[in-house]
Amino acid sequence: MLGESVRNAIYYHVERSHQIRREEIPQKLEAFHQALKSLLGEGGKIVETAIAKSLHRVLGLDFREHENWTLVEYANYAKAEEGRGKG
Repeated sequence: MLGESVRNAIYYHVERSHQIRREEIPQKLEAFHQALKSLLGEGGKIVETAIAKSLHRVLGLDFREHENWTLVEYANYAKAEEGRGKG
């Protein structure tokens, strides 16, 4: 969805302003969510939804959008579904 230069700019900002390196994002998902919100405002929701769709696709899970979910909730749901063997 995002071009490489935009992705790199987001990673750069998240690392510089929020001390979250790209490889740390899975372990610091809540902090990454807050960083996207800080950087992009409500537009961060669009990026988070795109990331969640991609995650579900990679895991072979059906994606259903939830209005108030953040990337954290989508990731927790995907993890639970994987644990149930539905991936």
